[in-house]
Amino acid sequence: MASELKGSSSPRGLPLSTWVRLTVSLAAVFYGVVGVALGVAQQQPGLAASEVDCSYRVRLIRDRVVALTLRAPSFREGDPQDDVVTNLIRETQAACSADAASLQSLERIEVHLRSHLSLGAQDLEIRRELLAP
Repeated sequence: MASELKGSSSPRGLPLSTWVRLTVSLAAVFYGVVGVALGVAQQQPGLAASEVDCSYRVRLIRDRVVALTLRAPSFREGDPQDDVVTNLIRETQAACSADAASLQSLERIEVHLRSHLSLGAQDLEIRRELLAP
């Protein structure tokens, strides 16, 4: 019985399906780590224009603006993310000035962000007025 246990714990004794699952899992983890690293690298402020992937950065900014619009009102007040995203939009517009499609998308995103921030400020003012003694 001891020889059976010893033989079954050997990596060579694993079925092919286990090796396939393990390989696919490791590839998925690697893909995720690389994707996160690239995303974080593209969101760094002060990135040189030659290092900016305009279409990718526009998608990242779009996703961040969508996330900002989904925040609860209690998290909006005093949150620095509004300024961070606005700054990223400006930097991306400067770095991608030669890419007309990216500039057009950024302008549309910026308009929506400004509209959202304006409505949020109005909501906050209304809430303060209603809650005032």
